[in-house]
Amino acid sequence: MGIQLKPSVYVSGILAGKLPMRPAVYLSAIAMGKTKLRPAVFVTCIEAAPKTKVLADTRRDLPVCVTADTRRDLSVRILADTERQVYAPVAKVEADTARTLTNDRIHDVTAAFDTRRDISIVRVCCDLQRNLLQTVKVGWDTHRRVAVPASATGDAHRTLKNRVRIFADTQVRVPFRLDCVTEEREEGEHHFLEPLRTNGIRSLSFTLGELTLSDTFQLETVQPLKIGDAIEGRLMDYHFHFLVEETSQRDLVQSVKGMYDRDALLYTSIFITVKEAQVLYYAYEIARAMGWELSFHCDNFIPSQDYEHSGMTYQDFVSSLFGWTSRLPHRQVNVFLRGNTLHVIQRGQEQGVIDITDWPHGRPTIERRLVRSVWSSGNNDSPNNPAHNEEDEEPIPFSGTISFQNITRTYRNGYLVDETSDNGYAHYAYADGYLIAKQTHNTDGSTSITHYAYATTANDYYLFCEQEHATDAIDDGRVHDRYDWKDWDNKNFTDRITYHAPLGGGWYGTTVYEDGELVGSSLSQGKSGGKASQYTIEQSNLGLGGTYRSSEDEEQAWTPIGSSEFPVKGNDYLALLSREMTWLNRKTQEIVTLEVLARIKGGVPGIQHVVDFTERIRFEGNEYFLVSNTVELTPRSLRQTIKMTRWY
Repeated sequence: MGIQLKPSVYVSGILAGKLPMRPAVYLSAIAMGKTKLRPAVFVTCIEAAPKTKVLADTRRDLPVCVTADTRRDLSVRILADTERQVYAPVAKVEADTARTLTNDRIHDVTAAFDTRRDISIVRVCCDLQRNLLQTVKVGWDTHRRVAVPASATGDAHRTLKNRVRIFADTQVRVPFRLDCVTEEREEGEHHFLEPLRTNGIRSLSFTLGELTLSDTFQLETVQPLKIGDAIEGRLMDYHFHFLVEETSQRDLVQSVKGMYDRDALLYTSIFITVKEAQVLYYAYEIARAMGWELSFHCDNFIPSQDYEHSGMTYQDFVSSLFGWTSRLPHRQVNVFLRGNTLHVIQRGQEQGVIDITDWPHGRPTIERRLVRSVWSSGNNDSPNNPAHNEEDEEPIPFSGTISFQNITRTYRNGYLVDETSDNGYAHYAYADGYLIAKQTHNTDGSTSITHYAYATTANDYYLFCEQEHATDAIDDGRVHDRYDWKDWDNKNFTDRITYHAPLGGGWYGTTVYEDGELVGSSLSQGKSGGKASQYTIEQSNLGLGGTYRSSEDEEQAWTPIGSSEFPVKGNDYLALLSREMTWLNRKTQEIVTLEVLARIKGGVPGIQHVVDFTERIRFEGNEYFLVSNTVELTPRSLRQTIKMTRWY
């Protein structure tokens, strides 16, 4: 008998004959003979054995050694998907994988399939598991063992300990070092003046000045230096780096003058790719491009000038960004180099205060003067001009009505929009400062409407076409006004089209068609429908009655002495600058000049600090801003000539 199992498995108990099973499995009890299957498998049952558990696919327990996946040796050999041979008492089957079984009879078989059905003494489970009582040994095709973590080495391995950036066109300068600092040696002796003695320097002086990007220096030495030599080092807490630019020799003594690298500051252009940014961004990009650090203590305003692709040098760019602040000296911004750091310091935002009252100094020279920044007329009707930028210089366009006799004209933002007279009414429409339409309604009932079209070339914008639709007058004996809309529907009308075209050489051609027929043409010089220059527009607005923007503070009418144009954006910041101009008016400016002389005893100067723009100065209870400081070092003394100022 035969029973079909899903997935297609047949089991037969008849000892003679064969039954098909899916996937193509046959059972036969014939002891001898040869059967070819494709891709069939024949299993020969010799004799039933004790109940056996079969475990499949990953583990099979048999009394003999089983080799998995590639070959398994049992008493019966199975070979190939194309041909399998069964013999008696031991059948031989050829297949891709070989399995060898014993000759013992199997009475009970357990198989594993996707579905389970029991027939007689045969037990079927699933295709995934077969359990045998005997021990099974399985050998795989491949064997992998992960022991301990392993390290992999790449093609190249580099360790970067130090990063150096060098900017030079054709050469690298090795600077002379001059470190005049107060440091004790192990034997207790100071070597503050040792760099001067070892390099044969008689004196060293340099000047720190306001609104100067680079300081200047001068020294006298008996060891000659060459043009282009670099000198860097420290004088106490002042860091410097100079280049020799001028030399003067007399006998053994050479006088040397110089400043920071003039080529990098004056003759190197900066490439800017942004149209608008805060000043901190520009300062950071300057410092980064030159390989400097940045110390920024200043209002982060927005410049109104467009620097994109301007091609400025670094010094011109810095001057354009901060030079205007000198018009408000109590808020002046000083930009300067100290060693490898670019400082941007605004007066009032210094990070420290140094008291020099007790320093040894000579008699100070004190100058005082009255400061006038604005003038007041004493009445609110006087013109005024608060802080503004170049974008605000154009006057406010006139808006209002001008009447003369029976003619009334209405203007809006400097353009005529309505006109009324005894003959009728006219209305004008504009787009971007260009006339695009004109409507006329006369008292006799006639109307006309004209549309203007403009053409654009690569670099020009000119009037291209005028289309006019005009209706005839209505002879009904009454006066028509703008509200007689039926006049526009008059069937008696004329269509006129006028074309303008540039002919070259400054000539323009005009062609006129009326009701589809050519009327005539003409030549002229001068662009048709051209827009007036900005200057002409501003003068027209002023002539009509336009005014400049007035101060928001109507209680005080004032006008600045000098220019009140500042290249910054932002109404709030411009209002702040206006208040600063009024604060400065009629203040007293005090300028103090004194000489601080520090003796050098035992190789140690009495004063070990150089006054700089990074700090405010307190002198006799008052705080001042540094204007300049000239420092001179000789083997006997350290002299600082300090000039400082304040407003009160």
